[in-house]
Amino acid sequence: MDHQELETVVGYAVFDTFEECYEYNENACMIANSQENALAVMQRSFSAAEDCRIDAITFRDIMSDFGGSCGEYAMERHVYRTFKRIAELNNVTFTSEAYEGLETLLVVEVDGVKRRDD
Repeated sequence: MDHQELETVVGYAVFDTFEECYEYNENACMIANSQENALAVMQRSFSAAEDCRIDAITFRDIMSDFGGSCGEYAMERHVYRTFKRIAELNNVTFTSEAYEGLETLLVVEVDGVKRRDD
């Protein structure tokens, strides 16, 4: 990895402090494109709002497997565009597909993620 723009914020994720985990979309850690969209994710979840916080997620966080999703992330379209640009700068490969045909949400499998059990 070329280490370019590692600290660039690509999106926002909801962390449930009671359950000690990030919100997921099935098996993929969910990354919203704004704090407002992350708040909407939180409101649709089963978590109590007082137990949640919204974290800014950087490219470094993604490559460090934040959320423990083994490199699988559900990204809103704007997040995906930012992630893709930085991934290409750093020669990081990945696959992506629309979630259930929704072009506004992509499931991205990132190669080379440093998994927690590595």
